[in-house]
Amino acid sequence: MIAGGQATDDCEPATFPTATRDDSLNSIFYGQDGPGWLGGDATYSTALPNGREAFVFSDTLVGTGQTNGVAKLTGVAHNSEMTGTLSNLVDHYRGKFASPDALIPESNENDPWQVASTYMENGNQLVFVNQFAPVAGSLFDTYTGRSGIAVMSLSSGQPTLSRIQALPTDPLTEWGNAMMQSGGYDYVYGMSMDFTTDTYYGMKVARVPVGDSLVTADWTYWNGSSWVPGETNAVAPPDSPLVDGVIPLESGTGFMAVGVGGYAGQTMSVGLTFSCSPTGPWSPARTVFSIHQTTRYANELAYIATFHPELSSAEGGLVVSYNLDSMNGLSAVEKNDHEYRPRFIVINGLG
Repeated sequence: MIAGGQATDDCEPATFPTATRDDSLNSIFYGQDGPGWLGGDATYSTALPNGREAFVFSDTLVGTGQTNGVAKLTGVAHNSEMTGTLSNLVDHYRGKFASPDALIPESNENDPWQVASTYMENGNQLVFVNQFAPVAGSLFDTYTGRSGIAVMSLSSGQPTLSRIQALPTDPLTEWGNAMMQSGGYDYVYGMSMDFTTDTYYGMKVARVPVGDSLVTADWTYWNGSSWVPGETNAVAPPDSPLVDGVIPLESGTGFMAVGVGGYAGQTMSVGLTFSCSPTGPWSPARTVFSIHQTTRYANELAYIATFHPELSSAEGGLVVSYNLDSMNGLSAVEKNDHEYRPRFIVINGLG
């Protein structure tokens, strides 16, 4: 659940922004009936060369769908990508349609990589990945303590894994949930959470000079007062918000983060929180958009709200996506795959 501290000087705009549905982007994904990609979560994106766009997804439904949402699945790929123009997106996963596999493979297929932030660097597409393992009797996997950056070559015209750069981390911290560029640095956010007890500890922050993401020796970490080498020195302030997107405000007055608040089965929400610094402290979260699908579908859950700044000029405001899933498991989304597709909104009034 998104939260925030009690900052008294948080650089929140004098007029709180508003948000509306982005029907043009929603229609692109609502109309994906295959054969191929039918739904996915995470939904991070970046601009590619030559005017193309890339969306990366974690668990991905592959099969053929109908306009009423009923799907005939051929499998689930643990991660995938769609690239191209918005009017002509092409899906990418390994294997074949009849037997799909993850685009970014793991040697142990039972412990797949889940994707996070993606961006271009030195001609390659970089994708943060975190490894998860299944939990017996649960719909949800747990983090294994392995994080990395997948280096995707675009030389063939489609994203192809070159290698995975391992990142220093600890058993609880997933890196890359959010990432932004500001002042010549990449700022990378890492969620510290114990999935076995569902305990959230806070967001750690690292930074590295732009262009040096893969040089882990150049990374420094916020220890609560300064930037220092060594991931073990990173702190996770308990009042830091649980977010999946951070962005500098165009006015240059501060930073804004986005996340999802609430609980499955209730009306959940997209919330915004603000700070004068990339490291916080952050303001208490405020709702900018109510997610009514979480009461429209039985046991529906919303999660992972993130920014898509490269899409924003065309949409007339700052684009945000959030994801939906059913707590009733895979059989539920086979009956209505619309429950497992990203939704988009546009935030206006940021000045």
